[in-house]
Amino acid sequence: MTIQPVRILAFGDSLTAGWGVKPPSSVPACLEATLQKQGIAVSFINEGIPGDTTVGGLKRFEAALACNPDLVILELGANDNLQAIAPDRTEANLDAMLQILFDKGIPTLLAGIRPLRDLGPEYNVRFQSLFSNLATRHGVALFPDYLEGVAGKPEFLQKDRLHPNYEGTMEIARRLLPLVTEMVRDIQNAKAANLQP
Repeated sequence: MTIQPVRILAFGDSLTAGWGVKPPSSVPACLEATLQKQGIAVSFINEGIPGDTTVGGLKRFEAALACNPDLVILELGANDNLQAIAPDRTEANLDAMLQILFDKGIPTLLAGIRPLRDLGPEYNVRFQSLFSNLATRHGVALFPDYLEGVAGKPEFLQKDRLHPNYEGTMEIARRLLPLVTEMVRDIQNAKAANLQP
């Protein structure tokens, strides 16, 4: 009995795409390599577009889902903050994407992020809370801060002080790994159960 690799769609912006690093050094590629070394069959589809906002993400979301993923890692919002898009609009766009995933029955890992641009305390609190609010509303897994342990640390960042370098992408992947592994195992177990005679 052969279990097909778990197909994981990494959908996001430059932090997913791996801006400024070689393709094998993007966060999805690092996760894929690590999981495969552990004998866990996965296949990542990287749909990260540098500069993308939740506005653009929502427009291309349905087309990206044509790959029929078993799991989606949804990472958007950093550019909304950098472009001063209202948090209510960011939340509405992510809410629409999460509803699409719910309707399709696709397990989801939502990646939050802390504001990279300080737009005042009221904005900052509202922006940070929207990710946990959405995760609770839709019952999805949450990784609260995609750049946790990386933001503000020069050794993990490129010269722009925003995008992770190779060491930074490896650190993000390391922090994401336990949660992704757990979700992949659950999907594998469900697939195996469905193949039982």
